[in-house]
Amino acid sequence: MLASELARRLEGRLEGPDTELTGVAPLEEAGTSELSFLHSTKYVDRMEHTSAAAVLVDREYDGPSPNALIRVTSPYAALRQSLEWLYPETDRPTPGVHPSAVVDPSARLGEEVAVGPMAVLEADAEIGDRTTVGPGSYIGRKVKVGSDCRIHPNVTVYRRCRMGDRVEVLAGAVIGSDGFGHSREEGVYRKLPHIGIVVLEDDVLVGACTTIDRATFGETRIERGAKLDNLVMIAHNCVVGPDTAVAGQAGMAGSTTVGGGVQIAGQAGFAGHLEVGEGAVVGAQAGVTKDIPEGSFVSGYPARPHREAQLQQAALARLPGLRKKIRELERRIAELEDRLRDED
Repeated sequence: MLASELARRLEGRLEGPDTELTGVAPLEEAGTSELSFLHSTKYVDRMEHTSAAAVLVDREYDGPSPNALIRVTSPYAALRQSLEWLYPETDRPTPGVHPSAVVDPSARLGEEVAVGPMAVLEADAEIGDRTTVGPGSYIGRKVKVGSDCRIHPNVTVYRRCRMGDRVEVLAGAVIGSDGFGHSREEGVYRKLPHIGIVVLEDDVLVGACTTIDRATFGETRIERGAKLDNLVMIAHNCVVGPDTAVAGQAGMAGSTTVGGGVQIAGQAGFAGHLEVGEGAVVGAQAGVTKDIPEGSFVSGYPARPHREAQLQQAALARLPGLRKKIRELERRIAELEDRLRDED
């Protein structure tokens, strides 16, 4: 694609030679026919040395200028669009059911559905138009999957769970396994039957090897546009609000409710029966034991306002030095006491 054509599609402005773009790469790796991008000022120094044919920059950028610039409102959003145009997806399978797949006669498949090798579709499963079910995936009884979904290899979707349209579930994810609920009776744990379901609304992304447990009763729900990274754990009866992002290895205990637009960093953990307000930010490895107000930024363990957590962490880092000073003061006090006794 010519740089001028890309700029036109992005509603941006090209400054510099109009060269052909054959790929996308980081500033330090881009070749003379590749597009690159600058989305943070801390990488400005790399602009002086890049060989990129063109670089996506903010409209107000006034730093070093290599071969050509494409000025856009949001370089990162423009990068996403550019990747879609320069690297069109070609690995979607041809519609049809592979001979090795096992599809129950009562399952209903929409138009242009692709079912991969060794996939299993149980009784009364419904698959919407243009949806792909990857090799080795399991779609349980009465599961409903919407249109234009992509279920990658070795995904398990248990009975009666539901997905909206344009849902993507990456390899190895498990949707609708029983939650970790047990009744302790006479010193023995008895498993509590989980009769609820999982609902994934439109445009949800579920990362590789992520697990979302079915509700004990009712629904575990991931709302419209939410994005779950790899290795995320969502327990029974949780609700993840619309357009919320959850990074890898984060985990939620049962009945946690997360509002819309929340950002949850990696390895954050949530005790059960909590509420996280809309627009909140939860820092990496935070241990959330109480409700989080709307729009707040928390971190640390137990999770508390981020500034407070930073101050406490800084104080902890000073403890070894303070301990040394205290010991020195104790030594000097002891010497003074000895001297005073000798004078007496």
